[in-house]
Amino acid sequence: MESKFIEIFTGLERNYGYCNIKNGFKDKDTGKIKFKPGDYGWSQNPITSQDYRDHLEGKKSIGIQPCNDEGMVKFAAIDIDPEKYEDFNIKKYLDIIVENKIPIIPVKSKSNGLHLYVFLKEKVKASSVRNFLDKLLFVFKLESTTEIFPKQTELGTSEDGKPTNGNFINLPYYNKTERVAINPHDGNEFTFEEFLKVVEVNKKTEKDLEDFANSLVKEELIGGAEEFIDGPPCLQAMSKNKFDDGRDRFLYNYMVFAKKKYKDDWHKKVKEAARNYFIYDDTWDDKAVEAKIRAWSKDTKGHTCNEDPIRSRCIKSVCVKRLYGIASDTKLKWPMLSNLTKINYKPNPEWYFTVEQPGGESVEVHANNITKLRDQRELKGIMMEQAHIVVPIIKGSDFHEIQSALFKTVTEHKPPSGTSPEEQLHKYITDYLYNGTSATSHASFQSGAVLIEEEYAYFTSDFFFRLLKNKEWKMKEDRTGRLMQKKFKAEFGKNKRYPKKDTEKKSNPPIRCVKIPIKHFHKEESPEEIIPMQDRENIL
Repeated sequence: MESKFIEIFTGLERNYGYCNIKNGFKDKDTGKIKFKPGDYGWSQNPITSQDYRDHLEGKKSIGIQPCNDEGMVKFAAIDIDPEKYEDFNIKKYLDIIVENKIPIIPVKSKSNGLHLYVFLKEKVKASSVRNFLDKLLFVFKLESTTEIFPKQTELGTSEDGKPTNGNFINLPYYNKTERVAINPHDGNEFTFEEFLKVVEVNKKTEKDLEDFANSLVKEELIGGAEEFIDGPPCLQAMSKNKFDDGRDRFLYNYMVFAKKKYKDDWHKKVKEAARNYFIYDDTWDDKAVEAKIRAWSKDTKGHTCNEDPIRSRCIKSVCVKRLYGIASDTKLKWPMLSNLTKINYKPNPEWYFTVEQPGGESVEVHANNITKLRDQRELKGIMMEQAHIVVPIIKGSDFHEIQSALFKTVTEHKPPSGTSPEEQLHKYITDYLYNGTSATSHASFQSGAVLIEEEYAYFTSDFFFRLLKNKEWKMKEDRTGRLMQKKFKAEFGKNKRYPKKDTEKKSNPPIRCVKIPIKHFHKEESPEEIIPMQDRENIL
């Protein structure tokens, strides 16, 4: 049974997530279970069968990044996080699953939200599965910004060339009794054994998912106005019945669409659209529409997909393929930036975020300092380098909106043990003091060898910094020096003579070097190997 669970939830194998579940606390406003930095993050270890077993036995809670380094997945999920968990109506989503016969399995999350899982018969492209789940959002009346795992369709590399991990999802059946799957027909919970059987029955191929999603979209859009066949599906869905809620946003997005499809006649088409699709009243009539048209006579931005009532009807993966969909907007736009994670390295935190394209592709980008997020040109540069995405220079106010949206959902993680600059520098200094060359003469001391006298170690800084460079240490010398001064009480520019021997008459000339207390560094003693000896009689 355990091996089947491992096979089902196979993803990125070179790292896995952890969650100190017992340290979770409930947010007073939303009811969501949250964790402090350090209780949630990446383990920095490859996943093993024992890690899965520990999860199922309740010894530790683990999470998996569904997307592997090849951009392939075997499972994916929609993460439904309500604004207030106490008001969350799970049955609403279970009924939609049953009514539409959707091949997904609902599972309770650790906060009693809902994860909607899809499982594959074989590994498929992450972008393909994300497109499938994206097409389900409108059926569940979920916003287009709802989290979908995998959050990245390809895993990028950090600024120093190391592979990034993206985001993981906490696995179900912790202790085999928590975060369990639900039978959508009756609301009863599946046991661990039942869950494995249900997964096996509901596994799909890539073509199965594509055919099912296309059928759902077709059904949803039946009855919509024919003029939107090559335009945004959200407008097509809204056009099925006259409405009075969301008229302003509909008409604005219709105008963007009309300027592309009816270039010379768009003014007339906008007025016709209002008459055809709106319920007119005291606030909306021909005069109100004409005022809007005059305001839109100049160049306008593209579609406002992330505003109501458009976002709950958004089907991005369909829209980008249509002739007059969002991909045809004449003005280049910035892609959505999301999943901002702050790694609290001292003194300078590092940042990771996801760049999401309308077509479903997404990649994680690494910024090694806040300047890369604060400055528009810097941010453009790392997106070009790591995600191969070229974006335009935009107004300061527009850039501020993008930054504000990105920082709204920032999560903070403590650095993994042993990875902070302070810890790494401590390791390098220790290694230099005790595993490097010991000074045996003035010449060797001058050439970088270490002299240890009583409570202090002395060495020339040039040779030490050269060693750091060979270790691919990225911090500049001046900042490294300040870190050594602050954390290890190092003193720079000290004059130190190598002790003269009794046979020498003159003292050695002083050498400018680093003086550092050795109490901060401890030489690791090799374990003493005890070899059992045989009795004299048994030697021969």
